[in-house]
Amino acid sequence: MVKQLGRPAERDSEGNKISKSLVNVTIPTKLRDFLSDNNINRSQLFTRVVTMLYCHLLCPKCYQTNIMDNPMCIRCDDCDIVIKYHNCSLCGEQYNKKNLVQAVKKSSDLGCQTCQK
Repeated sequence: MVKQLGRPAERDSEGNKISKSLVNVTIPTKLRDFLSDNNINRSQLFTRVVTMLYCHLLCPKCYQTNIMDNPMCIRCDDCDIVIKYHNCSLCGEQYNKKNLVQAVKKSSDLGCQTCQK
């Protein structure tokens, strides 16, 4: 029988092993000291912030959390950028700047300009 060395592997909600990778981040010494003085785990902090970016809970441009999710897109209300466009619920085409969303004629549904034709 082989003994496991080190900590047991972390697992996700489905029980799958989480693969990890070392990422070097350069920060000012004063920030490093602040994190150390306040017992803030740098790995956990970095993972949390990047997860928020990945889940569209944090704006990648202004780093604010005032994110609005509507039927057309996910956008930041602070800097007014679109973080991610959704797909049209009627035809499945992804929304973009050119096929701006409008109400489908004689319907309360929303659709892209392709659906308007």
